[in-house]
This record gives sequence, C-alpha cells and structure tokens, in this order.
Amino acid sequence: MTYGGIVSFITLFGKEQGIANVGWFFSVNAIMLFLVRPISGKIFDTRGHVWVLLPGALFSLVGMILLSYTTGTGGLMAAAAFYGVGFGAIQPSLQAWIIQRAAPERRGAANATFFSAFDLGIGLGALILGPIAAATNYAMMYRVSSLMFVVYLIVYISYVVRTRKKPLQT
Repeated sequence: MTYGGIVSFITLFGKEQGIANVGWFFSVNAIMLFLVRPISGKIFDTRGHVWVLLPGALFSLVGMILLSYTTGTGGLMAAAAFYGVGFGAIQPSLQAWIIQRAAPERRGAANATFFSAFDLGIGLGALILGPIAAATNYAMMYRVSSLMFVVYLIVYISYVVRTRKKPLQT
C-alpha cells in the first residue's frame, strides 16, 4: 500500500514541496532494489526470513518517514535509498517464503495470489491514501502510510514469536 501512495502521489508531493524532479526517487529506488536483492536472497537462504523481513521493514519505515519530511532532492534520494533497500529485501523474500511454504502442486497458485495481493495493495494504497492527502497534505499522507510498516512489524513479530521453534530460523 505504501508503494501505491508513492507511485500515485509523488509528483504531487514534489509540487507541494517544491522538488523539481521527483524522478530521482525512482532512479535511486531502482538502483537500491538491484543492489540489495542478491544480498537479501543469500541472507534469506542461509539465515532465514527474520534476518531479511525485519530489517527490510525498518529500512522501509525509515524511508517513508524521510520521504514525508523531504523538502529537497537530497532528502528525496535518501528516502528512496532507504525505501529501496527495504522494499528490495521484503518483496522477493515474502514471495520466496510463500512459495517455500506452499505444497509443490500449489506453488503456481501461491505465486499468483502473492502478485494479485501486491497489485491490490498498490490500488488500495492509492484509494485509501488519496483522501488522507486531500484532508491534510502529501507529507502527512506519507507519515500515515508509514504506519503500515508498524502494523506489518507487529503482525510479523507476533507470528515469529508464536511459531518460533529455533531462534531466528525459518
């Protein structure tokens, strides 16, 4: 949902903040995605999901908060770097974890469900965050959307605590 808020409203946020070229967000974000995915994949494979999904959420949370306070290109690029590292770790790791947990004959369905949920989240993010921006401003909307990572962390940590058999393993 946070990504839906970014792709839908970052241009308007840039106008609100006086940032001339918000395209830098997507450039830096893409570079960080490209750099972090091989690293996070190896960590996921060797150490388990906790070692990727928790830091990824924290990086994404920091990225969203930085974005919400950004007033210039440098801050925008820093926000993009944090968000890119976090999102680059979370998205493929969640996908791998879901496929790993599915029965072999259900892996295609699991993958399709994952991407359908991802697309739904982008659309819902725009629908839910748009009225928040209209009632406040885009900076506040990004602050509110950062709370989605807080919810993610609460749900995920609760799951890990309830199901952990070995410390910090899959």
